[in-house]
Amino acid sequence: MDWSSKLKPQSKLKPQRPAKKEVRFRRSRKNYRRSSKKEGGPRYWRWAAFFTVGFVGLAGLALGLALLYYQFLTWNLFFIKDIKNIEITGLKRLRPEVILKLAKLGPDTNLLALKPFQVEQTLDTHPWIARATLTRRWPHRVHLQIQEREPVALVQAGELYYVDRRGSLFKPMTPGDPHDFPIITGLPRDFFSPQQGALPETMARIIQLMDLLKKAPPPLNLENISEIHVDLEQGFSLFANGLGAEVNLGRDQFQEKLQRLAQAWPVLAHRGYLPRTARINLDYPRRVLVSLKGMEESQ
Repeated sequence: MDWSSKLKPQSKLKPQRPAKKEVRFRRSRKNYRRSSKKEGGPRYWRWAAFFTVGFVGLAGLALGLALLYYQFLTWNLFFIKDIKNIEITGLKRLRPEVILKLAKLGPDTNLLALKPFQVEQTLDTHPWIARATLTRRWPHRVHLQIQEREPVALVQAGELYYVDRRGSLFKPMTPGDPHDFPIITGLPRDFFSPQQGALPETMARIIQLMDLLKKAPPPLNLENISEIHVDLEQGFSLFANGLGAEVNLGRDQFQEKLQRLAQAWPVLAHRGYLPRTARINLDYPRRVLVSLKGMEESQ
């Protein structure tokens, strides 16, 4: 019998047991955890050491800069040596002593510690100062540019106030202040508030009238005008030193009316009307109406 045909060829590979994947997986997790503990510790300490050294370095740098700044503050190179090193320009009414005291400037003032913005703000609080500018000129000199307020008149509003060309009341008049300005009457104190819409137009007319009076001949030139009365409905009236009459101008055409009065003035003086005149009304076209004391108006 041919047994070779019945026998099956046997495989040379030996059967093996299936690998226990679960056990190997657990072992690999244990190995991973062990390796992470060994490697994570040194990294943490390296970062902690890096940040510590950096923080200490920055703190040292800041301390060094502070000490250097302190050395500069105490270095006499940047100190104002003498009062002559402080230049003040633009003063008309104020004295330099007032400016220096208010600004706290003087010898031994350090330019590094000086703060120009704070000095300018302090000086701007003075009623006569419109603007102050401080410039440091290294290493030990300063320049102060002062722009004083320019009053154009006094306003009777409870007490006398100075008013500028913008219509701002910036200071009440006190003893010793200049008083050679015309007085504006007829307007209340709250009229000069910035919220009042009529203020720009009214002040513009007052300024226009005062500019014309600067060029007018006596006795209605600006230097001789003692009062400008304002009536919001009827207009403006003038009172001049040496003239007992009230001059009514109305609300507009001031230049034409002043020229008309200048032409009629010699006639009034020649006829002897001026000493007896109570009012001169120019608020009529091409006419000068004169009201005599104790008499009716006549032309």
